[in-house]
Amino acid sequence: MDKIIFHIDMDAFFASCEETLNPKLKEKPLIVGGTKEDTRSIVSCPNYLARAKGIRTAMPLSKALLLAPDGNFIRGTRGLYSDFSKRVMEILKNFCPEVYQASIDEAYLDVTGIIYKYKNNPVLLAEKIKDEIKKTLNITCSVGISKGKTISKIASKQNKPDGITYIRNGEEKEFLFPLPVQRIPGVGKATLEKMNRYGIKTIGDILKFDKSFFTNEIGFHSDYLYELASGIDKSELHDYEDARKSLSKENTFNFDTDDINFLTEELYSLLEKTCNRLRKYSDEAKTLTVKVKYFDFTVNQKSHSYTKYSNNEQDFYEDAKILLNKLMSKKKKIRLIGVKFSELRCDTDIMTQENLFINEDKFKKLNLNLDKIRKKYSFNIIKFGKNFGKRN
Repeated sequence: MDKIIFHIDMDAFFASCEETLNPKLKEKPLIVGGTKEDTRSIVSCPNYLARAKGIRTAMPLSKALLLAPDGNFIRGTRGLYSDFSKRVMEILKNFCPEVYQASIDEAYLDVTGIIYKYKNNPVLLAEKIKDEIKKTLNITCSVGISKGKTISKIASKQNKPDGITYIRNGEEKEFLFPLPVQRIPGVGKATLEKMNRYGIKTIGDILKFDKSFFTNEIGFHSDYLYELASGIDKSELHDYEDARKSLSKENTFNFDTDDINFLTEELYSLLEKTCNRLRKYSDEAKTLTVKVKYFDFTVNQKSHSYTKYSNNEQDFYEDAKILLNKLMSKKKKIRLIGVKFSELRCDTDIMTQENLFINEDKFKKLNLNLDKIRKKYSFNIIKFGKNFGKRN
């Protein structure tokens, strides 16, 4: 029997929770992220009235104010979203034992083993789930249904808000073909710009090119793109609470070097990108490792463990430089540098994203805001002074 995977995506989650707390907020465009005086903040979540005016997540609050000057602008309510999230997950688990929470406002359900209870009708089950969430919490969700995780995620965006999209077996390719290529998870702004230059506008356009084209010209996973465009979805279900042993990133240079300025710039860039991934996965790390490969292909690494967990690159940079200096004591030129974080744990504050606009930890707040901007545009759109010497 083919799998039946639901993707449950809460509609304008932060804004919907606030509207449940204060129903008067439904009467106008609602922008969660800051008050009208917080002009240096960014939009965390607009409601659908605000979205109709062109306001989007990660937009500068000052621009949102121009688009909806009469809107309600509020800071997030501490504890509210995590509480609603837990209650949503409890409802989902009452329907299905296989619930895989992906973030504070979305989850996957493998309903293959229980669909017989609902006349083998996935839409009937989806309607019951949606009705229960709406009745219990007074918020709505949209549901994507297919035989695969990625296609279900794409489908859940199709009929927002408060919609159900069911892609039956054999209809995957027909559904995906006309959709904009940016609907594929993982296709960000930089990849999209490259694809658009070659006329790849829709998912169906992917099959006009050879796999090698995407590897050589676009720099994206060709098998993933081709299989998805063909209606094949091999993605696996994972919960964000699944333990990760480590997370790493490295870069091989086109030349061997012992230039300490270049190497420290590259080191900070790797820390930025790896910590960005830690925050994406809602993880914090307790151990940092710096690795180098010398010109003669020998490898060496040094590690440092901390008394507390973090996922802010600023917390690791000084120790990373010390480790690098120890590795350079052999006076050999370096051809590769890498960083690895281990002893990971789930960071629930990042997962709930509730402290973006509360000045409890300036680096956490800063980095979360930068993550949102980089996700929307490109990673290199913002750089710290430590990184200005680096080429993109």
